[in-house]
Amino acid sequence: MSLTESIHDKIITPIVKIPDSALKTGIFDLTKDELGRRIELREGVSLRYITPQNRRRWLLDRILLGSDLTFLYGYFRQIMIARQTALNGKFFDPRWIELSGGILDLIEGCQGKFQIENLENVVSPKGPVVFAGNHMSVLETFVFSYFLVPHRRLTYVVKESLIKGYFGPIMRSRDPIAVGRDNPREDLVKVLEEGANLLKKGVSIVVFPQSTRTRTFNPAEFNSIAVKLASRAGVPVVPFAIKTDFWENGKVWKDLGSLYRDRKIHMKFGPQIDTKDAKKAQETLLNYVLTNLKEWNVEILSSKE
Repeated sequence: MSLTESIHDKIITPIVKIPDSALKTGIFDLTKDELGRRIELREGVSLRYITPQNRRRWLLDRILLGSDLTFLYGYFRQIMIARQTALNGKFFDPRWIELSGGILDLIEGCQGKFQIENLENVVSPKGPVVFAGNHMSVLETFVFSYFLVPHRRLTYVVKESLIKGYFGPIMRSRDPIAVGRDNPREDLVKVLEEGANLLKKGVSIVVFPQSTRTRTFNPAEFNSIAVKLASRAGVPVVPFAIKTDFWENGKVWKDLGSLYRDRKIHMKFGPQIDTKDAKKAQETLLNYVLTNLKEWNVEILSSKE
């Protein structure tokens, strides 16, 4: 079944209702379970998720003295189950949410601490959008789906190798836009054409406008492909900024690096950006990313470096 068909309607978890008490503080703190469900917004209330202070560390992680072995075991177990589900043609949205939630739970079980802010900006757009922001590690690729997919059909712009390797069956079930990264002009044309078609069918797209994942941020390498796509399709951009170097990029296999448990995981989403004026929209998007990365003390490189 294609992503653009009715698989999203198979999500049957109860809708989260925001209580009256949240109107007093203006903030509603979601539980981990609520984070992965549809949410009914209330005006003036901001949504966030913060890993509970009493979140218990996995027993296996304690036994293995905080090595990466517990994480590796849990990670590959999740991937193998998801891959088999995809090969059987049953990797629908509920299973995708379950996989992403499992990875989030695994990270917290290995002492990961999340702070995910302004999730009302994820929920509020009425139609399809382009989500765009910086790209630091594979962590966001896995975890985003947990709280984006309950609210809208979703896919990613990914590198071509991901749809051919071990992750291939999972990625192909999501109808991604795969780019080779060898020819930027060809990649741009493909993203604009395929992306606009998906957006017209109601599928939102996550775009990382950088050439590669990196712990630092170089504004000169943050291209305008997301804004160009959104502008062409007549949809807004929802900006995000992330700091996910808790899970470093690997030196041998980039998708599998070590954990740095003292690094807090930050994710933040901004109000949707109108893309009629593409130049102004790109400036707004870049400024949103830079403002938050500086707040989190992420190293910002100059164009000369």
